[in-house]
Amino acid sequence: MKRRVIAGVSVAATAGIAVTATVTMNAEAAWTSASNVSASGWMADDSPRVSVDRQGDALLAWTAGDLSTTYSYRRVQTRVKFANGTTGAIRTLSPDGASVAWPEADSDDTGDSAVVWEQDSQVVGRRVAASGSLVGPVQKLSTSGPATGPVVAVTPGGTAMAAWTEIRDGSWCAVARRLKLDGTLGAPITLGSGSAEKPAIGVDRNGQFVIAWVRGSEVVAKRITSTSVSSAKVLTSSIASYGGFGMVRVGVDRGGDAVIGYHSGGGDRAQVWASRWSRTGTLAAPLRISASTDNVGFHHALATDLDGDSVIVWTRYNSSGKLELVGRRLSAGGTRGSVTTLGPGDRPDLALDDDGDGMLVFHTVVPTSTIPYSYTKSSARLVSRSGIFGTTKTLTSDGRVPQVDARPSSRFTVIWQQATHPGTIKSVTGP
Repeated sequence: MKRRVIAGVSVAATAGIAVTATVTMNAEAAWTSASNVSASGWMADDSPRVSVDRQGDALLAWTAGDLSTTYSYRRVQTRVKFANGTTGAIRTLSPDGASVAWPEADSDDTGDSAVVWEQDSQVVGRRVAASGSLVGPVQKLSTSGPATGPVVAVTPGGTAMAAWTEIRDGSWCAVARRLKLDGTLGAPITLGSGSAEKPAIGVDRNGQFVIAWVRGSEVVAKRITSTSVSSAKVLTSSIASYGGFGMVRVGVDRGGDAVIGYHSGGGDRAQVWASRWSRTGTLAAPLRISASTDNVGFHHALATDLDGDSVIVWTRYNSSGKLELVGRRLSAGGTRGSVTTLGPGDRPDLALDDDGDGMLVFHTVVPTSTIPYSYTKSSARLVSRSGIFGTTKTLTSDGRVPQVDARPSSRFTVIWQQATHPGTIKSVTGP
């Protein structure tokens, strides 16, 4: 879990990013040069992740295989990108020969992190120290299999909570488990029946977790403290969804008020919704975030600042059948801001700093008249705390699936996969 969600973009250095007048520039208004994150001669996958601590140090995580080996087995790898611009060594978290995928990472205030991933049809995890060194062995988190869709959040003091779904006795079950600062495990926490959909997790500044997941034909959530697990709160009872629910996202403010975003398949088209669940247990009626006429696409992103204000960006198909991005602000009081059409794009990701200044990153497939007839570029837009989107800055003309996280005040680290072979993982920090 990062402030952006919660639930993972070659660039030349530039003097800044052009934005609308309503977007305040940070004093450090310059982008670093993009750097290679993964090792030369390794081929990476399109699932990199980034988590930034409160000093601005970033843990970068990805999967990649050594092309010089016969089978190029995938490994989960990490390295730290420090706020001073230096990078640590690449660390391999997973064993040789294992089948690994979909790493997720989060960090505490001082940079101690937890990484979880799928490995051989199970969910596993490992701690990484702020220096980048590994803490303890790989730990098997799941209790049955197959297990899928791991997510993770870390409290300010360092306790991690992972959540996922697994098959037990032929049915899906949602499960959570602590992965402690020293790398040891807590007992499994059975949340209840679930689905193959990936859950979502967030944590407040007091260390209270919010986990949301799809249970049959509804979205439910629970709160977990150091001593208790709440009963499940059904978020979607007032929404008809003939196609079911999915793509759950969670944002949590400093005190524990949560915003949970999700897709529904109700009526003749998918919609994007958000439910607001207060720290006292009050559940507001679901808010339709997309327009009822939107032909909503697959992906959306949600980020919440420490005051509880959120930004939500989703994809929809325009009148030409092409994907475009759309965004709006959702205030802590539940007021929906105006909708902004953001132009062509897909795979959005968002991060907000403590006060709500943010960044949206995304990629766009651009058609060309020559072979291979398209290229994929990754871009960024700043977002003001009032919900105004700045102009688009192209980060690279050869990058896909960018991910972003923020330090406490308006400085962002972006990671992406090079779109062309060998799919090198790259990163940049700015503005």
